[in-house]
Amino acid sequence: MVSILNSIVSSADTVSEPLSISTLLTDVDVVSLEELPPIWQRIANREVAVGHPEPDFLVVLARLFLTKATDCSPEVFREGFDFQAFYQHGAMSTLEFFGQDFRTTAYPNFKQVLQTARATDGAERVVAFVGEVFSQLGYAMPACFYWMLLCPIERASIHEARPMFFDPQMQGVKRAYDACLHSLNVTAVQMLVQSCASRQGLLIQHGCGCDHSLAQLIPGSAEITFAFESELGCRKAITAYLWRCWNEYLLFPLGVHAKSLAL
Repeated sequence: MVSILNSIVSSADTVSEPLSISTLLTDVDVVSLEELPPIWQRIANREVAVGHPEPDFLVVLARLFLTKATDCSPEVFREGFDFQAFYQHGAMSTLEFFGQDFRTTAYPNFKQVLQTARATDGAERVVAFVGEVFSQLGYAMPACFYWMLLCPIERASIHEARPMFFDPQMQGVKRAYDACLHSLNVTAVQMLVQSCASRQGLLIQHGCGCDHSLAQLIPGSAEITFAFESELGCRKAITAYLWRCWNEYLLFPLGVHAKSLAL
């Protein structure tokens, strides 16, 4: 049972088998490491600094992603659409972006971003809750996840909504932020983020034209408390988030956007 306000929320483990490299690759003829973008080979060989606690697991997840995106398994292939080239190119560009994004140098310096914040109506609360999220999830999440949560401090007000697809300020980051927001909406990570935000009197809202609006932080009147029941539950949620995020990033060019629907 999940109760939202003024209560403790937990996530139950529905599958007892732990996630591992071997379970990810069960019955899968996975692509080789050499077929991934070069950044992933450097991650595998420890030639670049990444903070993710299990880089080998992350690399295998990337290999599985490229495999599934290019082996004709997506439904669009079976429906007769010729999207194989799109998936091949999209999977490679997705993994290139996130491979770079997992480098420790890509992550925000929370003290520095507060000093350069534009918003003057609560930027310190935004930085505080995002810092708390980072203290719990750390480098297991990509850097763009934290930058996405922080971006309201770059507006005139932290409560200002922005139509991400059309906003000139967001053009360089809209694809990554959109992927992060969509993945947040469908995974248990959202409850952890909302819990941290609520302790600062904030809640995150993704507009009803979900591929058009950026997160809006609005005053919250009650605190949400959430905890994963186990380390395994947290790991499953993070892995599910990454997989969804990579899919959303890959599929972003297929989105149909209308400025009049940027609610």
